[in-house]
Amino acid sequence: MKITQTHAIAFFSVIFMLMASISLFAVQKFQNSTTTLLASRTAEVIATTVNQARVSYSADIAQISSHPDITVETLYHDKPLSIPNPATFAIELGQAVSNRAAGLIIHTYSKYPFKSRTLTGGPQDQFQHDALAHLTTSSPVFERTEKLRGKPVLRHAEAIFMEQSCVDCHNHHPNSPKTDWQVGDIRGAIDVTVPLEGGNDDLAAIVRYSYIIFMAFSVISLLGMFITLKRTHQHSRELDKKVKIRTTILNEMAYTDSLTLIANRRSYEEFSDNIINQKCPNSLPLAIIIYDLDHFKQINDQYGHDIGDECLIAAVKAVSAILPKDNNFHARIGGEEFAIILKHVSNDELEQIIQRVLESVRKVKIPKQADIKITCSIGATLATELNEPTIKNIVKTADDALYEAKSLGRDQWINKPYAVSKKL
Repeated sequence: MKITQTHAIAFFSVIFMLMASISLFAVQKFQNSTTTLLASRTAEVIATTVNQARVSYSADIAQISSHPDITVETLYHDKPLSIPNPATFAIELGQAVSNRAAGLIIHTYSKYPFKSRTLTGGPQDQFQHDALAHLTTSSPVFERTEKLRGKPVLRHAEAIFMEQSCVDCHNHHPNSPKTDWQVGDIRGAIDVTVPLEGGNDDLAAIVRYSYIIFMAFSVISLLGMFITLKRTHQHSRELDKKVKIRTTILNEMAYTDSLTLIANRRSYEEFSDNIINQKCPNSLPLAIIIYDLDHFKQINDQYGHDIGDECLIAAVKAVSAILPKDNNFHARIGGEEFAIILKHVSNDELEQIIQRVLESVRKVKIPKQADIKITCSIGATLATELNEPTIKNIVKTADDALYEAKSLGRDQWINKPYAVSKKL
């Protein structure tokens, strides 16, 4: 169909709106990713700073605590010449740096808090529990985004490892809940909460300007693309049409017998294997009919292959006409040998269909050679169970029945019961 100006404008508009939507989504994702990355870096710097301050303080405490007049306490505020222990120092440092109104919260907590800090020194929420469960020496950082008072925040947790000075103190402190610490054990974590909203106006402005510039270039590019597509669209449609036609033809050639126009042996084998491989219980009972035109070589030798082909075509048409609709598979599996697969049939229905196949072949007439009498021999079987790895045994039963029909003089049928093989 010829592309009109209206069609071209509509096509252009749809493409532009699609690109605008995708671009806006990508820009927003970029802004969110950048904001999260900046928040992660900020949290990492804060956590590292607090932790390093704690480590340095702990190292200094080792010297100060030896002074006879100075004591290191958890609850040091009301005691003269008493200074906080490293854990208390880190907790109070985090509290001092935190700005809860702005959403910046720093909390140091432990797996094993001292009794005096049981309520506040242990994990306070699910994130802190999850962080302790995931933090290891090889993965000392745990992050995820959450909602705090309805606003998005980044939660960043870093493991606190036991140093030698920490081990000496905790393993000998009378109030320590754990006294078998070793250097490198994870004692707890620093949880840094950083808001993901606010303070990013400059970043938002840069992203917005980038989006405008991108859209301007997109419009220019789409105009050029529109002109090109307008010229090539018709050619592409014609090419696609030819490809589809040729693909359809090739598929038909691959799975259709070129003479009789029913399924060929390849199609028959794939259809049969699918029944077994998919273990289709809705295919049962399953009947297989194999029929073979009698003395067909004599017809070819006496009347020629052209007449022989006419006989094959006429016989197939006659048989196809009497088969149940939408419940059969009819294929040519040899020179003058054919197979029929029927689903959901009883043994009585199978034998009625076999009789009709036999009679329909007998009635075939070849206009150019009215003296030709065509008959067929038929072997069939009915399976009510499928426990074989292939359909080969079912087909063999039908083949054996066909052989018996031929040995009894041809132009007749044998329906041989199918015996399910028993597994040991």
